[in-house]
Amino acid sequence: MPPTAELIGAVAGLVGLGILTLYSVRSITRRDRQPSPDRR
Repeated sequence: MPPTAELIGAVAGLVGLGILTLYSVRSITRRDRQPSPDRR
């Protein structure tokens, strides 16, 4: 078993990558569907 710090680092990295990919996919699909002003 790897040390806890390594596990935490790996999980944090995977989660960060997942969030980044989700945001990029969302922005790309928004651009493709309709050019609309930001809703926040």
